[in-house]
Amino acid sequence: MRASTLLPLLSGLAVAAPTQQLTTRDAPTPPPKIASVSYSGSGCPSSSPAVDRSGGFDDISLRLNSFEARTTTAADSTVNCQAHLQISGSAAGWQVGVKDVYVKGHLVLDPGASLDYYVTSFWSEDADRTSTIRGTLSNNGGSRLNQDITAHATVPDNQVVYSPCTGAQGNVGLLNVNFRVALQAAGSQYGYFGKDADTAASETWSYVWRRC
Repeated sequence: MRASTLLPLLSGLAVAAPTQQLTTRDAPTPPPKIASVSYSGSGCPSSSPAVDRSGGFDDISLRLNSFEARTTTAADSTVNCQAHLQISGSAAGWQVGVKDVYVKGHLVLDPGASLDYYVTSFWSEDADRTSTIRGTLSNNGGSRLNQDITAHATVPDNQVVYSPCTGAQGNVGLLNVNFRVALQAAGSQYGYFGKDADTAASETWSYVWRRC
């Protein structure tokens, strides 16, 4: 059942995220490629990540089939999945960073419960420099929220973490993107984020480039 009082709070949500494409005006042509990808975290353990990847570098989407958080125990209320992408094949003289992030999944929140989500990106070549964006979805209504949601967040221009400057060999670097959710619920309140019969948690992101 949908809580109508949530609509103003969730006005930035939609059933499906729009596809994010790079513009050739602001990016090298052709775009680089994902040379390899691996995963880690409680929501996609490296031994059995259960992640379906679609798209290439500039239109990547990750479907996280085992990503589920619920308020049954404190340990289960927070889940993360980190993707590690080795990127190569870029023209020389460019840097790139994560700019826009979309996360999708099935959300259940009792009145008063909320979901915090975080997306952190960094490059292994300069792992001390990270960028984290955070969003919160709250049920301030009087009935249980039970629906698919999509949330969008943008990294401010002055907080984008850029890759090293690409050289003649075209190596961009190792990009790490960590998606984490944390459910907040008191007493007998119930919260859940993950999948239902026709959807699963997923994430996609787009980039911003600059010359170097």
